[in-house]
Order: sequence, then structure tokens, then C-alpha cells
Amino acid sequence: MSDVLLWENIKDDFAQASLIVGNGASMAVSTSFGYDSLYDAAVELKHISKPVQDVFDSFEVNDFELVLRRLWQAKLVNTALGIEHGKVEASYQQVRTALIATVRDVHVSYQEAEEHLVHIYKFMQPFSKVLSLNYDLIVYWAAMLGNRELGPWFKDCFTPDYFCSGWQERAEPYGAAKGATLFFYPHGNLVLHHHEFSSVKKITARADGDLLESILDKWERRDLAPAFVCEGTQESKEQSISSCDYLEKIFYEVLPDVGQNIVIYGWSMAEQDEHLLQQISKSKAKKIAVSVYKADETSMGRVEKQLTDIGVEEVVFFDCESAGAWNMPSTEFLKEQEDEQKAIAEAIQKLSLKKAH
Repeated sequence: MSDVLLWENIKDDFAQASLIVGNGASMAVSTSFGYDSLYDAAVELKHISKPVQDVFDSFEVNDFELVLRRLWQAKLVNTALGIEHGKVEASYQQVRTALIATVRDVHVSYQEAEEHLVHIYKFMQPFSKVLSLNYDLIVYWAAMLGNRELGPWFKDCFTPDYFCSGWQERAEPYGAAKGATLFFYPHGNLVLHHHEFSSVKKITARADGDLLESILDKWERRDLAPAFVCEGTQESKEQSISSCDYLEKIFYEVLPDVGQNIVIYGWSMAEQDEHLLQQISKSKAKKIAVSVYKADETSMGRVEKQLTDIGVEEVVFFDCESAGAWNMPSTEFLKEQEDEQKAIAEAIQKLSLKKAH
């Protein structure tokens, strides 16, 4: 069995590498992200009514994004042809209402995630690229917190609504930031929505700064179709990617450019994600570090074989709960906290002695 290493013992080997995060990263923040799919969550939370179920059955899929995208595009066609609103529009509203209710129930608030975000942005900071396979806002929130403290370090390459075609140029440091980390969503994200037939735009926060509520509010009021893929077979995921210019750019330009050193956190590399591994193989990756939770020899062996099969020369495993990994406080952070607490205790003791005299 391969050794499971501590993150802080190997992190220097992966400075300026690329980071890929999967659902395990979100579950480290909240177990509410533990559903196999949003559809499963919607069923358990009783947001799938009979009419909504009928819509999914008619498409023979359980993928919210695919169903909503097809209905939304049909709505555009109906509008262009002057066809009166009917079953397409009604079905779209029913499915979208179910999705909004499910996301509102499943997704943590910023306040609930906040204690994790400082550790996450510090974990992401040394990487040149971060690719999040998750639909949720954890990476985005952490990046924005990092930018408030570091300057414009983290960049999603939107300007501000549309994705920048010259995204590579954003790798140069800008303003007060002394470095840069670009972050992307190979399977889309809550913050993105479809625009026209193949474009994607980014949703920005309301004046009160609540991005999650801004997204849900705009879905409700502006008939926006979300652009993220969080379930489905490899074939259905590839179809979703081919329907969207942003996802195509990430798939064909960013994934093959992740470089020779990669860190994977919380991504199980399931069968339906084989298309991602094939694109990563084009980067000629040589060394990959993979997080593990309660090390499983069978799972580690499978992952190692998957990666060596695409040409990776060295695979190492690290404990996802070791200091400094993802949302875990680093040794340096814990030491600073300890020193601060000691200083406070000493100040209180001196004050008490002064009062006693």
C-alpha cells in the first residue's frame, strides 16, 4: 500500500502546480453537499412534484441543467416564432422552481462557510490554476475573500460578464497582488447562466453582497437558465460541454494546459469523468498528488492505475485532513493562534496584578 503523506511535507513540490477540486472538497465544508446529485436531493426534500417528475421522465434523464437548457432553448424558439406560451413554458417554470428550492435547502450560507474560507484561499493561493468541478460557491467565496486581503490575486477571467478569450494573459500579477491564481469551472457553476443559445454570462452579487440569494433571485425574476453540470453520464456531460462556449474553452484549452504537476482534492475520478482525465492527459502531467480520506487501499490502487494509464509517472497520496490541506488550518496558523492566546492571557494576568496592587 502506498504511503499517505502529510500535505505540509509535500506542498513545496507543488508550488505553481494546478489544483483540481471535486465534491469531497465541498463536503469538507458541509455534509449537505453529500447528495449524489441535486436530483436525489430534490427527491429527498420533496421538491419533485408529479408534473416535474413527468418532465424528467419525458427527457429520460435526472439532470436539472440538461432539462432546463432544452426547455429554455425551446422557449426562445417559441418566442422568436410568436408561439403562445404553453406546456414548454409551464414545464420550464416547474423544473426551475424545484431546482431553486433544492439549492436553497442544500447550499450553505456564506456565514456558515465563512470560517473555512480563509484556510481554503490560503491553500489555493500557491497554485497557478484552480479547476473546480463543483456547482457550489465555495471556491468563488474563498477567492473573493483572498482578493480582499491580497489584492486581485484570484481571477475567473470574466470581464466582467463574459469569459475573456485571452484568459492566458490574466496569469500576470495585477495591482496590489504579488501573484495570480486563475480559477475555472469545467462543469459550470451556480454563478454562471446561459445567454442566447451557446454563450454564458456571470451573475454578480446584489448590493447587500449575498451572492447566493442574488443567483436564486435572478433565476426567479429573469428566467435565467443555470449553466452547470453536476450529474449524468459521461456522454450527457460531454453534450452539455459542447452546448456552451465557456465549457468548451475550459475543456479544450484549460484542461490540456494544467501542466506537469497537479494536486487533486476531493475528486473520486469516477467513470463518468473519464472525459476530463483524457483532456488532462494532453498536458503531459508527470507528478500528481491525490487527497485521501481514511485511506482505502482498493480506491488508492484504482486511482493510481487511472493516472498511470494516462502517462503520469509519479502518484503520491496525502491525508485530506492533515494541517494546511484545503480547509484545515495550517501549522503556521495554529501557532499564530496559540501565540495570540498566550499574549491575551499574559495581558489579562498583568492587568489583574496591576489592579491587585
